[in-house]
Amino acid sequence: MHQSRGIFVCIDGPCGVGKTTTVQALGNRLRSVGLPIHLTAEPTNHDIGTLARARVHTDTSGHALACLFAADRYERLHTEIRPRLAAGDIVVSDRYVAAGLVMQRLDGVDLDFLRAINASADPPDLAVILTANPAVITQRLAQRGRHNRYQYSPDISADETALYIDAADSLSATGVPVLRLETSLYPPDTLATMIHTRIDALRNDRHARPDTQAAS
Repeated sequence: MHQSRGIFVCIDGPCGVGKTTTVQALGNRLRSVGLPIHLTAEPTNHDIGTLARARVHTDTSGHALACLFAADRYERLHTEIRPRLAAGDIVVSDRYVAAGLVMQRLDGVDLDFLRAINASADPPDLAVILTANPAVITQRLAQRGRHNRYQYSPDISADETALYIDAADSLSATGVPVLRLETSLYPPDTLATMIHTRIDALRNDRHARPDTQAAS
């Protein structure tokens, strides 16, 4: 019997916007209704991802960091995401290409360069972009503590938010379905419900058009 390809969802947004909390809430919701779910995140804890994470805390150039994160992304696609999708899982990624189009722009790296090194990354079936009032994000960062060099900039939340909105527009222009959600308006469980609704719509559309169920 033919195994239908799974659904690939990525969740991105500024530091402190609530990505990981939303991913966990979505995972819990999908499991509760018996759907096959695999959660993943970048950077990974493998060799390339560990190196990329460590270099964020140094004066490594933005171009070098962008290439490291892209390398980790491609390796995760090869070893984890594509096999899980081929098995029919719903794969939910905490960060993906949108992050690759944002973070090193904070280092002054040109968007065309970032697009080029991410051009061969598999497009998600749904890109969720989380945003919030920058003042709310700044407060969250102050409460939890700052995790990397970017977060010490007083304007980081506003800058990241603007860049993620730009990344959402860029992804949408390439045909990727984009769902923008404001985390300052809804609790994580409600956000998870909204994303679940879109996933169900994608699954229903996939079942209605079986000719599109090509394996990865």
